[in-house]
Amino acid sequence: MKPVVTWALLANARHAKVLENRGPGKGLVPLEAHQWEADLPEQPRDRAGMGHSIGGPGVSAVEQADPQRKADRHFAKVVGKAVTKAFLAQEFDRLILVAGPHMLGLLRDEVEEALAPVIAGEIDKDLMAQPAKSVEAHVGEIIAV
Repeated sequence: MKPVVTWALLANARHAKVLENRGPGKGLVPLEAHQWEADLPEQPRDRAGMGHSIGGPGVSAVEQADPQRKADRHFAKVVGKAVTKAFLAQEFDRLILVAGPHMLGLLRDEVEEALAPVIAGEIDKDLMAQPAKSVEAHVGEIIAV
């Protein structure tokens, strides 16, 4: 009988990786082929300032775009597409999202509807810097590791 393969996707704004579980007692194993690193955010070229109205003598403040938010959203999109592609290639059966609240929200937005039925759970903590054994304790609350 084929084991149920569960992926734990760990992510923050700079890095993402997959830890794989192939059944109870097997633990979590990092997958080298499924690790991502975000590009540095593009810095604004100009300072925020004043904009002049073409309709008269009025001026208004111009708000500066947040390059970090844009970079975070792009990174979540890249990771979401890669995980969806892996699911469609039948590389895993279940998915657990592990990320801090900000990145978890972005990942939820980016994972396609095809993955909704296979998401076994979510952990809203940034565990990227933790060793696999520590992550196992958290994931163990959702599945038998």
